[in-house]
Amino acid sequence: MTAVVITGSGLVRETAPPDAGPGAWFDPVPLLGRRGWKYLTLATRYLLGATHLAVNDAGLDPAGFPDESMGVVVGTNFAALPVFSRITRIVVSEGPEMISPAEAPNFSVNIPASTISMRYGMRAFNITLTNPMVAGLESVLTLSMAIRQRRARLGVAGATEERPDNRRIYEGACCFVMEPVDEVTRREAVAKATVAGGWCRFSPPGNGLRALRDPLSRLIGQSGDDVCYAVAADGDIDSRLDELCQQTADRMGIRMRRMGEVDGRYVSVSPMLHLAEQIAAGQHGLVLAASGHGHVAALRLTR
Repeated sequence: MTAVVITGSGLVRETAPPDAGPGAWFDPVPLLGRRGWKYLTLATRYLLGATHLAVNDAGLDPAGFPDESMGVVVGTNFAALPVFSRITRIVVSEGPEMISPAEAPNFSVNIPASTISMRYGMRAFNITLTNPMVAGLESVLTLSMAIRQRRARLGVAGATEERPDNRRIYEGACCFVMEPVDEVTRREAVAKATVAGGWCRFSPPGNGLRALRDPLSRLIGQSGDDVCYAVAADGDIDSRLDELCQQTADRMGIRMRRMGEVDGRYVSVSPMLHLAEQIAAGQHGLVLAASGHGHVAALRLTR
C-alpha cells in the first residue's frame, strides 16, 4: 500500500482570548497580498493563509502538476454560519433585495475549499466535511485514502473556523500538504511525517466510549512502547477519552505521554494544531478528537 506523507504544514490562529471582533487579530496582507480577498469570508482568508504557508513549507509548485491530479479536503463547523446569520437578518429586517451580490455566494459551507481549489488549480476534487470537532482529522484521513486509491497525486487537507456572534470559540486555520512517498522522492522533498493509521467512529453518548476500546488498542499497539498523544474534545469528553487512552495503554504495557496545551476551543482546527505541534516537535504519535454528540476520530503519525 502506498505510504502517504505530510511534506508541509501551515497555520494561522488567534492566540488571545476572543474579546475583539472576529478577524481583528488577522492581517491578511503578508500572506494574501493586498488584493483578491476583500469579498472572501474570514474563514476563507484564514484557510488561504494557512495553505500559503503549507505549500511554501512543502516546497511545492502546484503549477507544475496537472490540475486534475491535486485535491482539496477541508473540515469546518462554523465557516458558513456567520454569513448565513447575516443574510438571515437582512432578509427578515430589510428584504432579500438588500443582500449584497458579493456576499450572497459565501453562504455555502464549501466556499473555503472551493477557493483553495481555484486559487491553486487543485481540481481533482474539493470536499468539505462538517462533523463536529472531528472534521479536521477527517480531512487528513479522507485525503490520505484518496491518494492511496490514486484519486489524486497529492493535495491539501485542512480545517478552518470563523467565530459566530454567539460562540466564544477561537478562530484560525491549519493545513497540510500530503503526497505519496514516491512523489516526495521524485521532488526531492522532505517527508515530515507519515500518516500511518486512523479511523472515524460514531459512539452515541449513552454508550460511553467503550466501543472504541478495540480500535484504539489496535492503533496504540502499532505505535511502539512509548507513545505521545493529544486530545481535542468537548467538555468532559476530554478527560474521559484521556482516561480511556491511559487504561488501554496500561493493559497493553505501553507508556503513553500526553502532550499539547491546545483544547477544543478551536473546534475542528484543534486536532490539526495538535498534529502540527507533534510534527514540529518531532514527537509523532496519536491525535484524537471527539464531540459531545458522539463523533470520535483518531490519527496516528510516524516519522
